[in-house]
Amino acid sequence: MINGVPNSLVSILQLAALLIFFAMAVAAFIDIFISKRNGLLYFSAQLTLLFFVLSISRGWIYTLAFHFIFDSIEIYGQTMTTLSIASAAYFVDRLVGAFLGRSGLQGKNEAVPGILVHLVRGLIYLAALLVILQFVFGQSVTALATLSGAAALILGMSAQSTLGEMFAGLAISISHPFKVGDWVQVGSLEEGQVVDQTWRHVVIRTRNYSVININNSVIAGNPIRNFSSPTKEVRVSEKIYFDQSISPNSIQLFLGDAIRGSNVVLDNPPPKILFRGAKDEKCEYEISYFIDDYGNMPSKSDKLWKIVMETIIRNNLGTVARHQ
Repeated sequence: MINGVPNSLVSILQLAALLIFFAMAVAAFIDIFISKRNGLLYFSAQLTLLFFVLSISRGWIYTLAFHFIFDSIEIYGQTMTTLSIASAAYFVDRLVGAFLGRSGLQGKNEAVPGILVHLVRGLIYLAALLVILQFVFGQSVTALATLSGAAALILGMSAQSTLGEMFAGLAISISHPFKVGDWVQVGSLEEGQVVDQTWRHVVIRTRNYSVININNSVIAGNPIRNFSSPTKEVRVSEKIYFDQSISPNSIQLFLGDAIRGSNVVLDNPPPKILFRGAKDEKCEYEISYFIDDYGNMPSKSDKLWKIVMETIIRNNLGTVARHQ
């Protein structure tokens, strides 16, 4: 370094990073206050990086530009480190707020309770304060940390169920196993269509139009079958039984042609009639086909089985039993 001007590779890289983050922070500032856009999350990220670079570059930048503002390089370093930690806390605050405000976590009629939002924000800034006092100014915060931990423990225990549902809802929002409008089945519960998702529960409407409110903790702890994702095409499988006296080839031929020409199921993947064996003088067959919307499964199945029964009667395929 010559007369305060950086000339080593590390200091030159620091200067380049400083100029880049300063330009990006200014651009974010202009975008917010001139274009009237909500870019505080991006702006806080740029400020955090800018203050961090100013802090680690103290060896040369203090002499070059800040020696007339701060009495010593130590005070300068403490100030920049404090600003970087505070900016990082604000960035995390905005990030959590963005997650809590996502439509996947908030329902149509229910928002995340304000007390929980304020609790999370308070913990973020409290953690930042403790880090600043301990690692920047060298002050022991053991007693304060213990007191804060005890207070957080009491609040957590008193709102254990509520917090559990909120964090489970946040995990569901991040993993996104379904969305409103999807047909799903949670564990062994009745299948239905997702009509709303809140911070506390998921609302599912079953086929008989009853409504099930499933807590997020139950959702997070059970397997989820999504019949609408990744595509709406879904496979339906049903069993049918014939007398052993009827030729399997005849059954597969007649039923296969009837189903493929029904305009009820998808042509691709093609429907199949699979012979599954014989038991108790009955032969078991599996009718496997694809439909384009699981919500229409009952009406599709109704039309298909009318065609199947008409084919059985027309071709004298004997008695039949159906099992879904």
